[in-house]
Amino acid sequence: MKTYSTISLLILLGFSFTGLLAQPKAQDSDNKLVLVKVASLNTIDSNKEFQKNVQLVQQQRSLAAQVLSKIEASKNQKEKAELQAQFDSLQKKLNENNQLMFKTYGFSLNRNYVLTVEKSHIHMWVTEKEADAINQRRSADNDDKEPKPESGIRSLFKRKK
Repeated sequence: MKTYSTISLLILLGFSFTGLLAQPKAQDSDNKLVLVKVASLNTIDSNKEFQKNVQLVQQQRSLAAQVLSKIEASKNQKEKAELQAQFDSLQKKLNENNQLMFKTYGFSLNRNYVLTVEKSHIHMWVTEKEADAINQRRSADNDDKEPKPESGIRSLFKRKK
């Protein structure tokens, strides 16, 4: 059985970060949080690629935090300088990857996200006779329904040129 799904990436507005490696501030009771869709991942492969990329930037951030901790704990100036060079390199690459993630998916390490499944297709193995019966029933159901006019932002991308 195969399952195909469309995934939406939603951004949770209202949280702020004090820096690249900082933790989110406590939420003010005055701030109302609103979910805003920032990307849709329409295939299994695009979802896997997104998950892989998120894991990569999170690992880079974790590694940078570990190096920063070693810098703060180190007493040796030579070791501190080497660690600082390593940290600067890691931070540069992390910032580049974070910017690329934002351009590609609207995703940034500086925000909190909610991943939702919008649509799933569940397939089952059936005989050809069963498949014909299911398809006939489905087409009869679709003939009874009037097509709904599309509205909203998605309709802008489906217009013919």
